Amino acid sequence: MKKSNIKSIILRNKRSLFCLLAAVSLYSCTKIQPGYIAPHMLYLTSTFTIEQGVVSSSYGLNTNGSSFPYRVKWTHIYDSSGNIVDAIFTKTYPTGVWTSVYNPATDTSFAAIIAKRTTVNLPAITLDSTSGIFTSTPASLFIPLGIYSVDIQVTNAEGTVNLPKAMNFNVQAGQPLQTSPQEGAYAIGRLIANAATNTYMFNGNNNPFVVETITRYADTPNIFILKIVDKNGVIFNASKGEVGKRPNTGLNPDPPYLQNLQDYAPDTYSRPDSGTQNLLYPLVPFPLASLGNGYNMYYSIPTAYAHIDSTKSWSSNAAGNYYQGTSDPHFLGYFKDGEFDLSVRVPMRIFVPGAYELTVKVLDVSHR
Repeated sequence: MKKSNIKSIILRNKRSLFCLLAAVSLYSCTKIQPGYIAPHMLYLTSTFTIEQGVVSSSYGLNTNGSSFPYRVKWTHIYDSSGNIVDAIFTKTYPTGVWTSVYNPATDTSFAAIIAKRTTVNLPAITLDSTSGIFTSTPASLFIPLGIYSVDIQVTNAEGTVNLPKAMNFNVQAGQPLQTSPQEGAYAIGRLIANAATNTYMFNGNNNPFVVETITRYADTPNIFILKIVDKNGVIFNASKGEVGKRPNTGLNPDPPYLQNLQDYAPDTYSRPDSGTQNLLYPLVPFPLASLGNGYNMYYSIPTAYAHIDSTKSWSSNAAGNYYQGTSDPHFLGYFKDGEFDLSVRVPMRIFVPGAYELTVKVLDVSHR
């Protein structure tokens, strides 16, 4: 090989080595980026509607590709006038929480459930720092109604981004005790006396035969009182057997009776002399899990205590239209006493702790 060629190869190798060393040097002097934080982030739904006292959650924050892990926190909350109201949302209230796993198959008594519960102090609204999800707690019952906006801050290894007015809270008056249409529908029917066969006089929303009255009369204790009364307001007295369990349908059904309050709170259910049905409940929502057929409570009023109107069938009913008795165009007269028991289905579920009375007035029956 000629010397000139050897020199050329050596020169090229030296240049390659120089370039390699230069590249290594440049790379070693360049700062490795720890991640990425987006300057713009948002909630897909920027308004979180909160019913006072009801547990619910917002959508999570879309961090627009920001690197994990990141931490989300709120910095200030404002009322609709722009005033900072942080103190309202940092105040804590006693709130019941689970200390161990709830088993609906075995934790059926008040004592068994309470044994797995404890009380901690929680704010009305919490923020999950890893997802940006806001959650309302039962303590939201104490937040004044209105619209609030919240500034949040997102931080990761790359830096911090402040997001002013990223989320709005719309705190509304909720329905602490929900019945129809949220949890089902009232149904009024006639049962062949002492049998399970049932013909509904109305089954659906806006039941024309039922007027309900819901009263939350105290924050404590957690007690629920049910009254079923006739069209004149006379109570069907549960303590005297005037309200009982409704038979299930079919031959040898299992269970033989449909569920009601007694099944959901067997050790705290009572029928005082006043004629109501009372129970202490351990937690909300109550009932926590359905025993079947949703959250409907089924009752039968024996024919010995019920004088029932005969009416034409109602296929549907506009809200606010109620059965008017003998002056109603659906009125056909009266069923013969001793022929039919009255069936009453009551949907109910409690979402906010407290003391409640639910009165169910049935407009097509009179006590006898």
